[in-house]
Amino acid sequence: MKENLTRYAYWQFRDFLRERAIALLLVGLLLGFMMVAPIRTMMGANIDAAGARRIVIMVLPQIVFIATFIVFNGIISTDRKMGYYRFLFSKPVSIPAYYTQCFLVYFVGFIAVFAILLAVFSVTVAPFNPLLTLAYCALVYLSLGGIAFFISSLFRLDWPILVAVYLGSALANAVWAERTGWRMVVRDMLPPMHKLNPAMNDLINLGTVDARSVAWLLGYSALFFVAGLVVLWRRPIG
Repeated sequence: MKENLTRYAYWQFRDFLRERAIALLLVGLLLGFMMVAPIRTMMGANIDAAGARRIVIMVLPQIVFIATFIVFNGIISTDRKMGYYRFLFSKPVSIPAYYTQCFLVYFVGFIAVFAILLAVFSVTVAPFNPLLTLAYCALVYLSLGGIAFFISSLFRLDWPILVAVYLGSALANAVWAERTGWRMVVRDMLPPMHKLNPAMNDLINLGTVDARSVAWLLGYSALFFVAGLVVLWRRPIG
């Protein structure tokens, strides 16, 4: 069974390159050009490392969230909708283990794509150390990943539901930030996505991040990831 799972890693990575990596690069380059070009014009030709950090902080959140939604779209539900599960699991392979491996393979591909995008940024705008920015990209992927995994394990139309959950969290934390009572309960039950932008500012500007915020983000996502594995274990994939 382990040999079958390892063999599938090649196909998972190939599918990522064919179905997601190209889209991520195109979206990243297009949005990056549309957003960076006007800022670069205003800042002038001589942009130092501090200027490059300011540009990244302004541009990165929009690109990384869109990219994350692209990566997680149909990570499980597509195999169910299209009937691919009949081929994938014709051999003895653990379904939860297969999709856990897929999650990790996509994570590696996601970080590789953003490494390429940041390399292009360094060449065309200003030299820039990408490590802390990649750490933020990884945090976004892992913070949304468990939620997306769980939704995709349950629903066929997972992408709209994930977007609705994200927008609901952003809206609740913006409108009910200081509220108590039932509004506070609803706000705190939703994913703590409002902690991601402060984490980005701290990571890129200071090289550090609030450990409690990271623990909350990753713990919330991990809880839903485990719930998704339970769904895959208990519920027939077809």
